[in-house]
Amino acid sequence: MLLALVLDPEWRAIVWVAMLAWMGTACVLNARRCGRTHCRYTGPFFLGMAGLVVVYIAGFVPLGPQPWLVLAIMIAGGNALIWWVSERFYGTYSGGQLPDV
Repeated sequence: MLLALVLDPEWRAIVWVAMLAWMGTACVLNARRCGRTHCRYTGPFFLGMAGLVVVYIAGFVPLGPQPWLVLAIMIAGGNALIWWVSERFYGTYSGGQLPDV
């Protein structure tokens, strides 16, 4: 996603949507497979951020003079916050199967 910052906004949006959809899907599947707590929340978050990129590039949401910086901060900051808070409150694994060690 960082390398896509050098692309035109339309191509950047395509790369970001693809990467966010991939990460969101991976987290949702991982949450179902092993029960990792943060994946239960980051999966839908990444899918929602992919939707926000689509809505922004379609021109429906103004994000100020530095829209890609705003999106990047929301994505990185939101991911870190969700990861830390969810595992702090609910533990590393909540539901699903515990991973093989």
